[in-house]
Amino acid sequence: MLTTAPSHSGLLHGEARAFERKGRDPCLLAFHGFTGSPSEIMPVLQAAADAGFAVHAPLQPGHGTNPADLQHKTFEDWIAAGRQHFIAAAREHERVVVMGFSMGSLVALKLASEGLPQLTGLVVLGNALFLSAPSALPLGLLTRLKGTPDLYLLKPRAADMEDRTLLDTIVTYDRHPIRAAREVFRAGAVMRAELLHVRCPTLILHGKKDRVCPSANATYLADHLTNAASVKVRVYPRSAHVIGCDFDRAEVSADVVSFLTNA
Repeated sequence: MLTTAPSHSGLLHGEARAFERKGRDPCLLAFHGFTGSPSEIMPVLQAAADAGFAVHAPLQPGHGTNPADLQHKTFEDWIAAGRQHFIAAAREHERVVVMGFSMGSLVALKLASEGLPQLTGLVVLGNALFLSAPSALPLGLLTRLKGTPDLYLLKPRAADMEDRTLLDTIVTYDRHPIRAAREVFRAGAVMRAELLHVRCPTLILHGKKDRVCPSANATYLADHLTNAASVKVRVYPRSAHVIGCDFDRAEVSADVVSFLTNA
């Protein structure tokens, strides 16, 4: 259902917080998804921290406050913030692995495409190079319009997950800002044209039952990372979009920790 900006915070399940832990190289710099927070990938972040790695998972611009603050943000805003977080991580660590979930995957891919010298690996969870048809079709139409109304789409639930055990831990907005959602759609097209510039080792993880970003995105990304040093793909059969908190979260966490160990 379409609605307006909330008078309250619009946050589900508490306060959105960044996640940071000191540790050894490589530092894991992680970007969450659209309208979400690091809580979407918390089991993965915690597993990396428990393994002794430094972890930095910031809140992306427009997130953690009110959906109205996100409505006017652009892909360029998210990239600019991501670069600053990378610079900060690189000051303290000789090696940095960037990881992104959903919208955050596009930010991570952009940083990886820029050939940053201390960026030694890329992890992509539920990549948003393409959105599923129910989102892609209307957003595609909106991109052709000169203006997009200041409207919001209420979410039916906090997250696309098969296992609802951790659903109440997902801190996210209760609605999608339509203008900002259009930016995610646009960003997918931007990054599809830049994949050949990614040269670092890459780990691609996706849920087979993903209803937000099709699982075929994983194969598409692998096929188009033609210049990457190495590419490993894994699709988890039991999980949907938020794979870091779904049925296969333990395997997802273990795969990311293994990648960090070798990065």
